[in-house]
Amino acid sequence: MVKVPKNEATMIQCICNSCSSYNECMRGEIMGVFCSTGDAGDCSVEAKECICSDCSVGKQFGLDGEMFCKSGSADMMK
Repeated sequence: MVKVPKNEATMIQCICNSCSSYNECMRGEIMGVFCSTGDAGDCSVEAKECICSDCSVGKQFGLDGEMFCKSGSADMMK
């Protein structure tokens, strides 16, 4: 099972904040790397266009799937 570390390196590469599903609540909580955490915490997620498959973090760790902020982390989906 793949585990994506939620650290400075992955946060720098993370593109979650450019996703149309990313919202003000997530910005306030400084959230990202949903492929690591598998959830949006206390923030609600309105599913819009997903860009998870375009993320270099996912590619680096060989992940597939989408909408990690809503559907669970990539390792949970395998």
